[in-house]
Amino acid sequence: MGLQWGDIDTQASTIRIERSVSYTPQSGVVVNTPKTANSVRTIPILPSTLNLLTKWKHEVQKNHPYSEKTPSASAFVQQRQKLLPAALETLFHRFTALLRPEKTFCGCRLLAVDGSSLKSAACPEDPASYRPGTPRQHGWNLWHMNALFDLENGIYTDLIVQKEHEKNECRALCQMADRSRVSGKVILLADRDYESCNNLAHMEKRNWNYLIRIRDKARGIAYGMPLPDQPEFDIPLKLTLGRLTPRQLVAQGLAVPKSYYRIPPTMTFDFLESNSPDFYEISFRIVRLQTGNGNTETLITNLGPDRFPLAALKALYARRWGIETSFRSLKYAVGLIHLHAKKPDLVLQEVFASFLIFNFTQAAAWAVDASLRAQPNTSVMSISPTLSLPAVLSCAAPPLIRSRSSGEDCSRFALGAPPQGQKSRVTAFPPATPPLADLFCIPFLTELPPSAFDASFF
Repeated sequence: MGLQWGDIDTQASTIRIERSVSYTPQSGVVVNTPKTANSVRTIPILPSTLNLLTKWKHEVQKNHPYSEKTPSASAFVQQRQKLLPAALETLFHRFTALLRPEKTFCGCRLLAVDGSSLKSAACPEDPASYRPGTPRQHGWNLWHMNALFDLENGIYTDLIVQKEHEKNECRALCQMADRSRVSGKVILLADRDYESCNNLAHMEKRNWNYLIRIRDKARGIAYGMPLPDQPEFDIPLKLTLGRLTPRQLVAQGLAVPKSYYRIPPTMTFDFLESNSPDFYEISFRIVRLQTGNGNTETLITNLGPDRFPLAALKALYARRWGIETSFRSLKYAVGLIHLHAKKPDLVLQEVFASFLIFNFTQAAAWAVDASLRAQPNTSVMSISPTLSLPAVLSCAAPPLIRSRSSGEDCSRFALGAPPQGQKSRVTAFPPATPPLADLFCIPFLTELPPSAFDASFF
């Protein structure tokens, strides 16, 4: 039964039953009306039962302060629906664009691109993301997150969310690369399925370097070129791309270039029109590496062989795993795996809000790290994104956080910072270290050096 405190009439000693609650792993908690009209009813309760319920209510309110004026979940959702669909997406991009990350890899921003899927409660009204279930399983909606992740600084630089039946990871990568505000030299790491010629051309237009893994299983040909049957090799390759077949080129009086690779009509390539006689040249290396277990991996890259030989490429590509662990943090530490909404606009709000919290936490951690490094006898501390939630709430609500039992000012305990002379569950701070909650508040952020934030955002 979906009982609420408002369903209990203490004057008449009755309980009103007018809703039911069910739970499934696919849909989560669902509140519905009872199965039949006769199930909606008012029943009397004994004075002893009413007395127990009253005591229980007081105990709950004592441990979890609650007011009758507290907005209900339904009221909260209605307020969320007043936000424009792009509100949280715009806020994420604006905030991220104003961050000033400092760490680089060999003088380059080290980015990784990948995608990850999310399930939300069934919403058949959105067929682009809906996947019908089976007689033994409920349907659900599926979303695909395409993200660019800064491996050295631990922040997401861009995000595109696509619906399951409209997803296209290569198109998303090209869009993120074309609109990227990342300045300076860039090295992009990517897994398989990102090796299309269109992606490579977009990277070169941005003067980005890349290192992308391609499918290796029993592969003897790549981009129309034969590959040697060796456990390791490094082959420089210069391709001339075109839309026409060699026979069509000859028919038009054009010579067939050396290392010519025809792009099929079904393949997207934004730099040559369909049936165009023009050419597009692209150069890169195809390398094969032998892993520790005896398997091999084939990669393509436009990084120079002098600075990045095979051993350096192997170590560099291993760093791509950072985006996989960041997705895990988003889903389980931030809680993105448990989406509350099922309407498309509200799902997107939750996704972009989670990425915003993740970036906010990482950016604030830069300041915490700098503060601790400036003091003697301190060690570097790792902050989980979950610790940012109380900070975000304390920034949004001016009143200080108070202890429920004594009313003591507990703002400095918001993120687990210890009282004087005691140790925190997170780490031990010297007495001179400012409380973590103070480091996360808005006034502190406005005083950060421009290298960390652009204070105009605030």
